[in-house]
Amino acid sequence: MVLRIGSDESLKGDTFGGMVVAAVKADDATRALLEDMGVKDSKKLTDHRISLMADRIKEVSQVFFVNFFPEEFNKEVALYSLTGVLNKLHTKCTNTLKSASEEVIVDQYPGCKVDGANCLTKAEDQFVEVAAASIVARAEALKQMQELSIRAGFKLPLGSTHVLDALVRLRDKKLDFTKFTKTSFRNVQAVMNTTKQENLNNGGGI
Repeated sequence: MVLRIGSDESLKGDTFGGMVVAAVKADDATRALLEDMGVKDSKKLTDHRISLMADRIKEVSQVFFVNFFPEEFNKEVALYSLTGVLNKLHTKCTNTLKSASEEVIVDQYPGCKVDGANCLTKAEDQFVEVAAASIVARAEALKQMQELSIRAGFKLPLGSTHVLDALVRLRDKKLDFTKFTKTSFRNVQAVMNTTKQENLNNGGGI
């Protein structure tokens, strides 16, 4: 019997939101169930399908995830860098599920260095556990974005393109960028710097 843990993340490249990292552990029987469910990379599934499949994955598999909202994410990145945070969270998720000699697979990202893991490119296409982890991470990311949209008072966009209007709206509502966005992103800093300059021009502090 082969025991394997797969790990993946969501929201890493999105302007709004923090980051979610998830790991899924499966044996031969569980792996067969996941495959029968049609588990595959979350990018190939609709949001509705992702939510339904994530619930089912949690029922049949061992799952652990970490859900960082933007404020915590920004603090961690300032301390460890994005790569450092990724390595830290993937290690935490996989080690939490690991008990003995499980094979650990992490979907490759630049600087991937996770304790006892193989970091492989397009791992979600090769291992159903990684695909399952991508689904769980995406489902939790969608929940996070819904919560942040409620807090902001308008729907926050996913992705990193076509987000300028939302950033400007966030600025105009005088909301704290650290609680909604990745403040290390250039497009976020551009709008934040505009806000600071306007404050200076109006005689206010930064």
